[in-house]
Amino acid sequence: MRRWHGWLIAAILLGAAALLLSLGDGEPARTTRPEVDFPVWMREPERQRAAQRATLVLPAPPPPAGVPADATPAEPPPRRDPFLVALPVEPDAPLIVMEANALRHSRLGERFVACMQQRDPDLFARLERETGIDPLKDVDRVGMAGEAVVLSGFFDRARWDSILEREPHFDAYGTSGRIYRGTNQRFIGTWGDHIIVVASDAAPIQRAIDQLEGRAPVPETGIPEDMAYGELYGVVPGAAAGKLLGADSRGISDRLAALADRIELHVDAMQDVAAVVRVQGPDQAGLDDLARTMGAALAVARVEAEATGDRATADLLEFATVDPGGQGLSLKVAVPAARLEALLGDCERRRPARPP
Repeated sequence: MRRWHGWLIAAILLGAAALLLSLGDGEPARTTRPEVDFPVWMREPERQRAAQRATLVLPAPPPPAGVPADATPAEPPPRRDPFLVALPVEPDAPLIVMEANALRHSRLGERFVACMQQRDPDLFARLERETGIDPLKDVDRVGMAGEAVVLSGFFDRARWDSILEREPHFDAYGTSGRIYRGTNQRFIGTWGDHIIVVASDAAPIQRAIDQLEGRAPVPETGIPEDMAYGELYGVVPGAAAGKLLGADSRGISDRLAALADRIELHVDAMQDVAAVVRVQGPDQAGLDDLARTMGAALAVARVEAEATGDRATADLLEFATVDPGGQGLSLKVAVPAARLEALLGDCERRRPARPP
C-alpha cells in the first residue's frame, strides 16, 4: 500500500520538479500550445459539491478552563464532510485523496474503463457479484493516510464474507462503528454504510471513528473542506517529499525537504491532466534559489530534447511553469489528454489472445 501511493505522489512531485520553468536567462523559446485549465482554486461546481457533502455536525468544543459552559451562547458548529473528518492523519506521512467517481466519468476514465472491459468484459460485473460493491458506481472517494485507506460511497450491499474471505465477525466501536478482522492481518472498519477504513491494525480505524463521533479532535494538518478540489488533492510534509523523491545529482530533493513545511497538490484530470503543486516554507529566499536551480535543469532538458529530436519530451516541457514569490512556490505541469489517450488507444491490439 505504501509503495503504491508513494509512487503516485512521487510521480507528481518529480514531474513538477523536473519540468519547472526557468527563472533566468537562456530558456528556449516557447512554441504555440493549447491552453490548459489548471486547478488553482475551488470552482463553483466543486463548491456546490462540498456544500452537499457537509452533513456531519460535530460536538462543540468545551469552553476554556474557568469559563462556565452557559456563560455565552455558542455559535453552532459548522457542518463537516464526514470523509475528510475520518482521515486518520499520520505525522510526516502523505495524505492524498482521489475523487474516484469523478475520475470514472472523466475523458480518460471512460477510455480506461473501456480498455479494461476489452481485456476482460466481465471484470467489473464479477467484482460486484463477489463483493456486493460496484466499483464503477458505489465508490465515491479514496483517501490514503499513512498506512490506512479510507473509502466513501454506498456500501450497504457489501458482502463481508467475500471481502473478508472468512465468516464475518465484528466488534462494535462507538455509536456507529464496526471493526472486522480479515485475512493477512488486515482490519476493516465501517462507519454506517458510507465510510470504510482499511489498515494493518485497529488503531487508525478507532481514531477515524473517534474523529467522526467527536471523541477525538480532527487534525489541523488534514485536508480542510475548501482545499478539496480537483480529481486528486492532498498534502505532503516536506520530510516525506524528500523520502519519496529520493536522491538526485543536484540535491534538489534534499533541499526541497529542508525548505518545505508543507506541499499541497491538486490535479485536474477531467480533460487534460493538469497539476498544481504549492510548496510552502518560512525561507522564501531559499525557495526562490531552489526554483532557479530547477529552472536551470529545465532549460537544459528542453535544449537536449530539441537537439535529439525528442518531440514528446520537448512538447511536454512547454506546459511547465513556476510562480515564485509571495509565500512559497506554485508549480504547474500538464499532460494533454490526447497524449495520454494515445497510451490507451492500442489496448485492443495489446489484449492477450483468448485461449482456443
